[in-house]
Amino acid sequence: MGFDYGRFELYEVGSDDEVEEYSNGEEGGVKVFGGEGEEDDDEEDEDGEEIKEKEKGVPAVMRCFDRAKIFVKSGDGGNGVVAFRREKFVPYGGPSGGDGGRGGNVYMEVDGTMNSLLPFRKSLHYRAGRGSHGQGQQKHGAKGESCVIKVPPGTVVRESDGDVLLELLYPGQKALLLPGGRGGRGNTSFKTGVNKVPKIAENGEEGPELWLDLELKLVADVGIVGAPNAGKSTLLSVVSSAQPTIANYPFTTLLPNLGVVSFDFDATMVVADLPGLLEGAHRGFGLGHEFLRHSERCSVLVHIVDGSSQQPEYEFDAIRLELELFSPELSEKPYI
Repeated sequence: MGFDYGRFELYEVGSDDEVEEYSNGEEGGVKVFGGEGEEDDDEEDEDGEEIKEKEKGVPAVMRCFDRAKIFVKSGDGGNGVVAFRREKFVPYGGPSGGDGGRGGNVYMEVDGTMNSLLPFRKSLHYRAGRGSHGQGQQKHGAKGESCVIKVPPGTVVRESDGDVLLELLYPGQKALLLPGGRGGRGNTSFKTGVNKVPKIAENGEEGPELWLDLELKLVADVGIVGAPNAGKSTLLSVVSSAQPTIANYPFTTLLPNLGVVSFDFDATMVVADLPGLLEGAHRGFGLGHEFLRHSERCSVLVHIVDGSSQQPEYEFDAIRLELELFSPELSEKPYI
């Protein structure tokens, strides 16, 4: 009637007999019940702490738009060589080993035509060329080929531990990221008055390597912010030649759009249309948390409020509060 299974375990018909395969509680759609003190909702690790369910992140396209992780390595230096002159009628030719070439450097350069970090979604490893080895007759090795990494304007380069290395803002800006390894000396460099026949040479130095975190903060003069479906993309399409996606539903804009507004006498300004913000965006709700940092470089903020909504004034106050909670500097920017 009310049989207590106790320590017995229930399996579906046709399942395997090996108990060890089901020791983790759930395998292949078959769930294990029973056991004293077992709870289905919360699991605990060895230290007794509850294991929280992993939160669902943003889609890959949005995640790779303004964040990327890459591996960079400069070139290794070439080795020096041990060599001696072998010429006719020259009984004491002496050492003639050349030095190895220096490894290639790794540079970062701003490309004005790029507006996202999507090219780094599949290209993760960047290595500079190795320096050539030295040769006889005091021939030095060739320098390794340098590697130039193109990034969009407004890219912040950080080490894996969070330290900021570079901040690239303007098109054409170029900076040295990692120098190449020094080339080794040949035996010619070790010739002295005491040791006239050196038989030693140096190996080239290895080039440094790093894992880097790239973060993009759009460089725009004006940032358009507001609630979802307030008309931000429509305003951008009217004041500029940009053609953002416009539809009658929230979160039509998944990625920030940039538009160039032209004035008289060849004066222009860049306007950024940011995705809609929800209450709690500073804590990760909606899409605002991913793109609030793009408004940090804007000089002026334009708030778009839908006058046909139920409480327009509260929508404006909520957006101002989210900006202040995310960064107090945003609340101090001039706005319209």
